[in-house]
Amino acid sequence: MTARITRATLVGGHDGRAEIEVELTYDNGGTSTISLDEEACTASLDAAGIGSLDELVGRPWSTVLPALTPYEQGQGDAHARSRHP
Repeated sequence: MTARITRATLVGGHDGRAEIEVELTYDNGGTSTISLDEEACTASLDAAGIGSLDELVGRPWSTVLPALTPYEQGQGDAHARSRHP
């Protein structure tokens, strides 16, 4: 199942630092929201040649996947919420 980015916004994190909140929408209509560390996300967006958050909308979720790598290795605290139809 492929997920597309349907929203990307800059939000305040629980520690007062900026985070990027990304909403993903799946083929079946389900959605998930993930919050990404600003520094990690900015680095992956730069590598993908993306200059603004608006350019994320419509892209596959794998565009932000490199930003999740530090979290998967236990170096951060990723947040995700899911809603299914």
